Amino acid sequence: MQSLFFFLIALALLIAVHEFGHFWVARRCGVKVLKFSIGFGKPIWQKTGKDGTEYIVAAIPLGGYVKMLDECEGEVPLEQLGQAFNRQTLGKRTAIVAAGPIANLLFAIVAYWLVLVSGVPGIKPIVEQVAEDSPAAFSQILPGDQIKQINGEMTPTWATVDQVLRTIADDGGIAEITLVRHESKVIKKIKIAQQSMLVASPNNIIKDLGLTAKLYDLKPVLGKVIENQAAAQAGLKTGDIILSTNGQMIESWQQWVEVIKANAEKELSVALNRKNQKITLNLTPKRAEQSHGFIGAAVDSSATAVPEPLISELRYGPISGVIKAIQKTWQMSSLTVKSFIGMLKGEVSTKNLGGPISIAQSAGASADRGSVAFLSFLALISISLGILNLLPIPILDGGHLMLYFFEWVNGKPVSEAVQLQGQKIGLILLLALMFFAFFNDLSRQFGL
Repeated sequence: MQSLFFFLIALALLIAVHEFGHFWVARRCGVKVLKFSIGFGKPIWQKTGKDGTEYIVAAIPLGGYVKMLDECEGEVPLEQLGQAFNRQTLGKRTAIVAAGPIANLLFAIVAYWLVLVSGVPGIKPIVEQVAEDSPAAFSQILPGDQIKQINGEMTPTWATVDQVLRTIADDGGIAEITLVRHESKVIKKIKIAQQSMLVASPNNIIKDLGLTAKLYDLKPVLGKVIENQAAAQAGLKTGDIILSTNGQMIESWQQWVEVIKANAEKELSVALNRKNQKITLNLTPKRAEQSHGFIGAAVDSSATAVPEPLISELRYGPISGVIKAIQKTWQMSSLTVKSFIGMLKGEVSTKNLGGPISIAQSAGASADRGSVAFLSFLALISISLGILNLLPIPILDGGHLMLYFFEWVNGKPVSEAVQLQGQKIGLILLLALMFFAFFNDLSRQFGL
């Protein structure tokens, strides 16, 4: 229920932002707005404003719309013809349609700015080990070194190290790494092979360089337990503390992960502490594609305090935060576009496409981690919503913009017959996209 609640909050907010973009620009262009609706279907709340616009919150929260005065949708009184959408110049109509996606991107900038000026906690990037014959070893990076900068970019946490390296790896290049070694600065250069950010999984680049982060042991406390996976089927619940497995004492979450990975399809006797009561359950890890065991459960990292020497934070000032927020929005927008193109080319699996269930789960999980994580989630979804609506698919904003482009080239609007056929095709494409996303959600839930 918590995931559903935050999903609805996120969806309502982002739809409101999108539709407000259309609404605000339409009003500035002199177009009369008849309805402003968040959601579809039967209204659960409605009010007519002094401006004559009917404001609606509807029962189905999977979109929204701004209905404007338009001769294409009904008869318009003679005295109001100047306020009709279809009577506006091509520039004004383009601005009104583009305003929705642009509003989503602007919202992402604001959300990222709030995140960056509030501060993002993380782990200080201190090297624990350097693998032999690795790129890091050849560059003479040593255990105990702290990574301060990469190519002039400050890296106060391992997350920022990973992000900067992944950005470099997208095109390949040289990373100039500024290290702190025994209170002195040392600069080392390391070649980063090209690796698409679309397929690179978190920490792969760091490990590929031969670096092992100095971390700390997490207590074996269960956080999220995924429905219909091995952990949930065995009766494990959020908050359970793992005590032992087959009589072997479990001291840390990392130790338990190794036990699970080594026992695919083998029944394990798990002793745990649940609300100060000792319980024993039988657990059989499933076999993952990589042949190791998995159970569909995550650690509750909040149950373990971060040691003081490893605590760090990424934070920017109000002005520099604006620049970084714009850069972050641009980076995530580019990655989203590349993902869509990659799916069309077959380079990126459509399994990466998430639907309402995945979004709801992410909303709940991010809300659990605090306001900073939830704002980051909102920014990412807002970017996705903005980019999705800019796709040149009839029925979406991008489809309308495509028609306006043809109108600009030809000097006259596209015929209504062509527009009608385009809308039919657009609806089919949109339904297919929704089907893939929803099917992926069900596949993840039920292991299909």
